[in-house]
Amino acid sequence: MTTTTAQSGQERAKEVHVNTETFVCQNCGGIMKFDIKKQAFACSACRTEYDLETLSDTVRENDFSLYLEREKATVPFEGMAVVACQQCGMEISFPETQFSAVCPMCGSTQVATAKQSAGIPPDGVIPFKIDKKDAQERFKAWVKSRWFAPNDFKKRYAEGGLAGMFLPFWTYDAYAISSYRGRGGNDRTVKDKDGKTKTVTDWYPTHGVVNASFDDIQICASQKEKNIEGILPYGTTTNTKPFSAGYLSGYYAEVYKIKADAGFESAKRIMESTLRRLAENDIMRKYDRADVQSLSTKYSNVTYKHVLLPLWSSAFGYSGKTYNYAINGETGKVSGSRPYSVVKIALAVLALAAAVAAFYVMSQ
Repeated sequence: MTTTTAQSGQERAKEVHVNTETFVCQNCGGIMKFDIKKQAFACSACRTEYDLETLSDTVRENDFSLYLEREKATVPFEGMAVVACQQCGMEISFPETQFSAVCPMCGSTQVATAKQSAGIPPDGVIPFKIDKKDAQERFKAWVKSRWFAPNDFKKRYAEGGLAGMFLPFWTYDAYAISSYRGRGGNDRTVKDKDGKTKTVTDWYPTHGVVNASFDDIQICASQKEKNIEGILPYGTTTNTKPFSAGYLSGYYAEVYKIKADAGFESAKRIMESTLRRLAENDIMRKYDRADVQSLSTKYSNVTYKHVLLPLWSSAFGYSGKTYNYAINGETGKVSGSRPYSVVKIALAVLALAAAVAAFYVMSQ
């Protein structure tokens, strides 16, 4: 562990002391990183493996009722910090949302431990399982599968600009019981005055109670990543390891900006969506159709944890616009935005119109 002087704020008007943690091999002085292929913490030069020092022996689930007291007890680290790399001396900037950075000169990782401990510390982490080469291949396949993307885009996309990072997440466990009110509908067939049949639905008021247990509802605590929903879920119930800063070596890592109480409101919406489906299914046991009109939900046994999850991310430019994409660092699932070919869409529309016209002619 080393300590260096840094300045806080964009104008560097005030000096503060920021602890930075680096990872150097005791055998050869090389940079230690988490080897994705071996799933081990090892020197990138001599390949000597080391044990990771974790904050705890297990991944802790925290009582949500005590969260606000815990959050109030922490002191946020605000503004930008600038630290000197302990390997080569180059200055490295830490934005407000970031506590782990990679030196662009020597490639060493600097973890700003003051920023890491400014809020609620991570309870766990999922290490990278998809390496950069594999992520590039998965993105290449994803691009080629986008039929409506322009052909020259498929040839020119930037496949080498991937950045590995860890994003902060909250996960929530809860038991939920929900009283619902709605109506159930039974269908019947009737004939109109012209003798044609039609289906009408007779509706009846109904109510009931449904319940469910939820395990690890995942809510991203970063405000920056746009494509995160498309690469979920992560295996937080089975693959989360007790947190160690060593897992971050070689990658960027963000401080959470969405607090756990705000995150729980998002988790509630996910849980209530499930409860609504359960209520609909409950009504459908007696009726042909279901219409849930209100839910009243109570939550108990709520726990949470703060975890860091792996992500490959990049952006590419095309025709004056920037497109972002993300790759799940655990599963390899890809999500992102991309341009559309107007010509290809027009041709598809014309082909569909021609097919409909041909079918109409043949059916006459």
